[in-house]
Amino acid sequence: MLSDIENVRKMVELLGDEGFVEALTNAEKLVEDVDETLDRVERIEGDAEEAVREANEALTAVDNRLGKFDETISLLEAKIEAGFSVGFFFFALSTWRGGDVFLAAGLFFMGLLGASSLVVTVVNLPQVRRLRQAGRYTIQRLTEDESETAPADENGRDS
Repeated sequence: MLSDIENVRKMVELLGDEGFVEALTNAEKLVEDVDETLDRVERIEGDAEEAVREANEALTAVDNRLGKFDETISLLEAKIEAGFSVGFFFFALSTWRGGDVFLAAGLFFMGLLGASSLVVTVVNLPQVRRLRQAGRYTIQRLTEDESETAPADENGRDS
């Protein structure tokens, strides 16, 4: 029991020590500084998240505009390719009527190359892709409706 009393006395001396009180005060100030710093970091993180969100929205808008620009360029390419193809076919016909069969064949072949390029361009146009998707969806729905209404045979299988 005497040792317990001695320990309590040493503890009271330690707590009453001026250096210990100063150390506790410094620790409290340090904790307050850390709290303030964390608050500033959280505000900065919030601002950064907002900036990233706004940047993503701007990039999405730019992507949409670039997509529309690309569609416009594709349409112009298709028109130019169509013009060249028609021109080659016209000159091939004129040359053939003029009697130069080999040159007419070469011009006709060039027209075919232009027409094949035109077909590829038209197939890759976004409007045509959307039409193909709508057609596939419609066909899929029609085949699903037919399979649902088809009569089953006596074993329960579709006929």
